Amino acid sequence: MLFRRSFSVQSNKDADTLRKHFLGQHLKIHDLDFEISEKNDAIKVIPHAENSDQVYTLPITRLKFENRPGGCTVRGLSKPRRIDIGGPYLILIFVTFALIAAAVLYIKADAEYIRTVYILTGGALLVFAILWFRMEQGYFDYIRKIKKWVKEHS
Repeated sequence: MLFRRSFSVQSNKDADTLRKHFLGQHLKIHDLDFEISEKNDAIKVIPHAENSDQVYTLPITRLKFENRPGGCTVRGLSKPRRIDIGGPYLILIFVTFALIAAAVLYIKADAEYIRTVYILTGGALLVFAILWFRMEQGYFDYIRKIKKWVKEHS
């Protein structure tokens, strides 16, 4: 969906070697600990936010190792934790309904309601811009730094 990100990193090391090297590693991003562990035959980068007081939208990144001639390809898929994604989805639903209401008012209402259309549209776009800015500072920054770490250690 909107918050999923994927990446691919080429390495000249073997997939089994990289898998063993990554397992059990910890990485720190913004004073938050991420652990690389194996669950159901998949390697996952999982945040440890139990001790954190602040509310974040944190990614869980799944790493998949594919052998190729001369090395392997590490494919990563990041998506938000289920517990974190409710807030951003509610904000997106609000923005969508505000834009739909503005479109309906623009089509069906008289010219005297055009100011309301502009206010609804501007408010919805402002709320979306704030959401996206906050996600860029937090969630997407975590994903960029996880990708950078995987690239450095491959």
